[in-house]
Amino acid sequence: MDAVEHEWGSEDGMSLWRTLTVAAVMLVGLGACAGPEAQREREDAALSQYDIGIGALAEGKLPKAVASFEGAIRDDPSNARYHYALGNALLRMGKIEDAVAPLRRAVELNPRLSDAYNDLAACYIQQQKWDQAIEALRRALSNPQYLTPDRAYMNLGNVYFSRGQYDLAEEQFRKVVDIVPQLPDGFFFLGRTLMAKGRVADAREQFERAVKLDGTIPVFQYELGMALLKEGRKAEARDTLRRAVELNPMGPEADRARQALRDLP
Repeated sequence: MDAVEHEWGSEDGMSLWRTLTVAAVMLVGLGACAGPEAQREREDAALSQYDIGIGALAEGKLPKAVASFEGAIRDDPSNARYHYALGNALLRMGKIEDAVAPLRRAVELNPRLSDAYNDLAACYIQQQKWDQAIEALRRALSNPQYLTPDRAYMNLGNVYFSRGQYDLAEEQFRKVVDIVPQLPDGFFFLGRTLMAKGRVADAREQFERAVKLDGTIPVFQYELGMALLKEGRKAEARDTLRRAVELNPMGPEADRARQALRDLP
């Protein structure tokens, strides 16, 4: 029996070609429809994981938050916010080395994500990588839409203070108190910087402002007491140092305050 061969030019061959072509077109069409739908499903799943992580973060359940953010990234790896959230949670856990990579990825995906730059700088500060910290903070502050620049100025001031660059540190802390005058920390760190520059009276004024805003912080009371002591105002210094001890008798400021009290005549 003769072998039967089909060529594309024959009638049977053309019929087979049309059948295969139509099937291929249908598969492509189905793929195009399934692609966006599947992508939306992954994005919805990622958002759900992200929301769970945010809830866990608010409750202080950091390991659960980390797991949720990692799940969100698996479903939607191109979302900068998810990488930032993971880095932020790891930073809160004290896992500085682990936090750096997701924070870097976050700013790669969205260079205007100033919060991620600020957290990245916080990691570098912990690692004493001052130059990298300064660069990250400058990038954070380069965004005119950054809603909380005081955080970056605070970190930048602490970097300059750690490097002994007190003029630059003072400049940053003054920006903090201008932006958020209701925040005692800015006045405290400004006072500390002025003390380092030998401007005791100016430092004392800043410590007084910090204490007025929140008198429950032992270190605020301690630093104010030491400034008063340097000014020779011993009675006021004694009362303030005693207050530092009362607020937290077991804390480090209490030990230093007791020593200063023992040294008073």
